[in-house]
Amino acid sequence: MNPLVVAQGISSAKSFFSNRKVQIVLLLIVLYFIFKKKIKRFLDNRRLQKFQKDEGSIINQLAQQYRAAFNPSGISWMINFDTTKTQAIERLAYQTKGRFQAIANAYELRYKELLTDRLRRELSADEFQNWQNIVD
Repeated sequence: MNPLVVAQGISSAKSFFSNRKVQIVLLLIVLYFIFKKKIKRFLDNRRLQKFQKDEGSIINQLAQQYRAAFNPSGISWMINFDTTKTQAIERLAYQTKGRFQAIANAYELRYKELLTDRLRRELSADEFQNWQNIVD
């Protein structure tokens, strides 16, 4: 390798990294990766506090009842293996009528997943269509 090319490369790298804006951007990137988990934990705690502040509201109670119907055991890692209480979901559909968006927002806020996605996973196509007909 030609020493002049290497010297020119080193010189241009020094001038690039001596730029103040580049240094700030690199520092921000490094700090982001260092504090990534803490930032995520902070945001999760804020989201949970917002949900718990209104925990007594009917919207949040319905969101929790949907989760209980999806996961009767209450063990979070078993949600995909538990049986689903389809009758409870049908009863909840009547209570959800007219306020689905608020309940879906509360569910997403608390459980970090979309209510409709969970419903599609838990119910058959006919059951989901029946639920949707009731809610709409």
